[in-house]
Amino acid sequence: MTSKYRRGFEITRNSLRIFIQRPTLLILPALSLLAVGSAFAILGVIVFEEGLVESLLLNDLYKYSVLFCAVAISSSVATFFNAAVVHCAAQLFDGNPTSVRNGLAAAWRARRQIAMWAVVAATLGTVLYILDEKFGVVGSLTSAVFDIAWALLTFFIVPVIVLDERRSLRRQLRRSGSLFRDTWGESVSATLGVSFVFLLVALPGVALGAAGYFVLDGAVAVGALVGGGGIVVASIVGSQTASAVVRTALYRYAVTGEQVGPFNAWDPDTVFPES
Repeated sequence: MTSKYRRGFEITRNSLRIFIQRPTLLILPALSLLAVGSAFAILGVIVFEEGLVESLLLNDLYKYSVLFCAVAISSSVATFFNAAVVHCAAQLFDGNPTSVRNGLAAAWRARRQIAMWAVVAATLGTVLYILDEKFGVVGSLTSAVFDIAWALLTFFIVPVIVLDERRSLRRQLRRSGSLFRDTWGESVSATLGVSFVFLLVALPGVALGAAGYFVLDGAVAVGALVGGGGIVVASIVGSQTASAVVRTALYRYAVTGEQVGPFNAWDPDTVFPES
């Protein structure tokens, strides 16, 4: 178990090192957070301004419609900026120059596939929520199983959308699932390792924010809240970036057998064990 966490730290460090070559590229996941936050703020204002709060609590149609919109917005925006990160990471792996503009341009070229993917994700997310809410334990278990299966099936969906020539969503999902099956061991291990690292980074921020809210007073409390929030946001940005780099590198390995980026110096027998 310790070796898995150590590997997670190494993979995370090597992933972020890729982007340190072009620090401005960290703007992409930061823009993603800003865009998602702004979209939800606008959605919240509309709900309050139109007096829909009570309807959301009492009317299932309103509630599920807002849920669908929220998932579609978050999924489309996050996928768009992750697509930009994936494009830039792939360019850096090949030793090519890249920029924020190039990444955004690549994501924009895939906008139709991203939009279609967001609609499908929002539809499935809403259906699973309804199952969980309306059908008790059976619905909750069914929802949990489908959540896990969907996460595994779509593990490589962003690299496939950006780097693969397939345009059909059905073919993209099939391709993503096939690639995950080929690298499932290290895909899960690397992702959990990155998540664990940034969870450790975020915990001090959570503790600082909690101290500011529950313990401290005045300007010190405000400073603690702002500082804690900044640490949490930074950890989210770092996690998004590292995860996108890792998935792009895993995608490259699954497609070509080439070890690049965070896996460049690793022994293939330990990084990509035979299934």
